[in-house]
Amino acid sequence: MTDETLEANAFYKHLKEHHEERLSEWCGPHWLICIPQQSVLEGVEITAPLIEAHALKQHGSDGRYVSVLCGDSIVYEMSGEEPRAIIYNEEEGSEVVVFKATVLNEYLVTFKDKVIHLLLVDKLLNSAQDQDDQVSDHLLLTAITSFAQAEKFLAKFRCHKPLLSEIDELVCRTADDLHPTVDIDHMQNILQDVLIKCWEKLLKKHSPTLQMDTRFQDLLFRALDFYVIGRLHEMLWWLVCGRCQVVDQIVKARLSHLRHANLSPMQLGVPAHYYTPLPAAVVELASLAGIESAIGRLQCVSSTTELIQAQAKEACLTLHQYKDQDGEPELTMTHEELVALLSTVVVQAQCSHLVSNIYYMTHFVFSVTEDDPLWQSLGLLRQTLENIMKLDVARLPPVTQTLRKELSLQDLMQVSHEIESRFESKGSSRSIGDITALDLQLHQLTQQIQLSTQALSETQLTDRNSPSRKSDRMSMSPSQDSTRSQSFREFLSSIPSTLRESLRRRQSQQRSAIQSTLNG
Repeated sequence: MTDETLEANAFYKHLKEHHEERLSEWCGPHWLICIPQQSVLEGVEITAPLIEAHALKQHGSDGRYVSVLCGDSIVYEMSGEEPRAIIYNEEEGSEVVVFKATVLNEYLVTFKDKVIHLLLVDKLLNSAQDQDDQVSDHLLLTAITSFAQAEKFLAKFRCHKPLLSEIDELVCRTADDLHPTVDIDHMQNILQDVLIKCWEKLLKKHSPTLQMDTRFQDLLFRALDFYVIGRLHEMLWWLVCGRCQVVDQIVKARLSHLRHANLSPMQLGVPAHYYTPLPAAVVELASLAGIESAIGRLQCVSSTTELIQAQAKEACLTLHQYKDQDGEPELTMTHEELVALLSTVVVQAQCSHLVSNIYYMTHFVFSVTEDDPLWQSLGLLRQTLENIMKLDVARLPPVTQTLRKELSLQDLMQVSHEIESRFESKGSSRSIGDITALDLQLHQLTQQIQLSTQALSETQLTDRNSPSRKSDRMSMSPSQDSTRSQSFREFLSSIPSTLRESLRRRQSQQRSAIQSTLNG
C-alpha cells in the first residue's frame, strides 16, 4: 500500500526506475528500505551509493541493521515505539556522536510479487559522502608507496568495507588458478581481470565527482596493485624464482666477483665530483627481498636511483662550497653517470635474485605506465645489469688507490693520518683541484673518528685477511665462462620491456564506460 506522499518522492521513484533488480533482492523480513522525505532531497543527487546507504539488512540481534554501502562499519538500531527512530553512535576522537532519524511513516509494498518493507524518514542516512569530499581536497597530496599505505587507504572508506572481504575471497580463489604449469601470459590475464573487477566495484561506491576524477581512479588502482598482488606475492615470487634460477646464479657469481675486485665508480667513468660512498642507496636496494609485492619492489628500485642522485649531487655541492668556487656547481647527471653509480650500488647490495626481480616487476606490475618514472627506473636497472654482465674487469682502468671496505684498527689509523696530512699540506688553499668529493667525505669521517677515540678503541673491526675473505677472492670470475654469459643475455632479452597493451586498453574502456554511465 502506498500514498501520494510516497509516490511523489524522488528517491522512491528513482529506486523503482533504476534499481529494479536490487529492489527485488531487498525484500523479506530481514530488510528495511529507508526513504528520505522529499524536503531533504532538494539539491541532492540520487546516486547508486546513496541508494545503497538506505538499504538496511538485519545484522545480528533483532533491531540492529547495517547498510549495503557501509556494511558493519555503521550499525543502526531501531528504537522507541511512537515515534520509532533509527539511531547509531559513532566515536569521533574523544566524543560520541549520536545520529537519529525519525520514522515518519511505514509501508509494505508489493514489487514483482515480493513484499518490501519501506520506512519514510525525516533525514538522509550516512552515505559516507563527507569522506569523498575530503579526498577530493587532498588527492594531489596523497601517495601510495607501500602495502601498508595501500591497505590503510582502502580501509579508510566506510563504503569499501563490505567489498574488501569479497576481494580477499576473490584473491583466495585466484590463488587456486596460479601454478607452475600456467603460462605467464595467462597469469597476467587472470590477475588483470581481478584488478579491473575490484577497481570497478570499489569505484562505483563513490560519489560521481570521485568516479570521474582520473587522479582518484589511478590512486585506487595503484592501491589495488599493492593490495591484491601483495596478497599473492609469495606464490608468484617463487614461481618466478623457479623460472629464473639458473640465470640468477650466473648474475650472483658475477656480482660476487666484482665486489671482491673492488669495482670503483671512477673505473666506470664517474667524474670525481660525483664519486662518493652511497650507503643509503645500497641499504635501500638491499631491502628489495623484504618487500612483498611487485609494485613495492619497483618503488624500492625507484627510491634507490633517487638516493643515488641526491647523495652524489650533495657531494658535488659540498665540494663546490669547500673550494669556495664561484657560480653554481653543475648538478646535471648524465644517464651514463647514473648507470655507472647504480652499477656500484648493485655490486655492493649483492641482491640474490636480481634477474627474478626484474622478471617479477616486468610481468606483475599493473598500475604503472611506460612514461612513469617508476617504470623508467626498472629500465635503468635492467640496462645496469646488462652493463655489469658485459664488464671485463681486466680491461678497466686502474684506480689510484685500492679501496678497502674492511680495515683493521692499525690500517684505519694509518689512513686517517694520510688524509689529515694531505689536507694540512694544502693549508688555506681550497682551490687546489685534486681534492675530490670522496677526499672531503673521508676528511669529515676522520674528524669524527678523532672525536670518538674511546669508542673506536672498543670496536672490533674485521681483519681484511680473514679466511672467509681469502676464500671469497678465490671464486672464479663468470667472465671466464662465455657460454653462461651468453645464456644470461638471451634470457634477459626474452623478458618483455613494456606493459601489456591489453591492460591499458581495458582501463581506457572502463573509464569511458564509467563516464557514459554517469552522464546518463
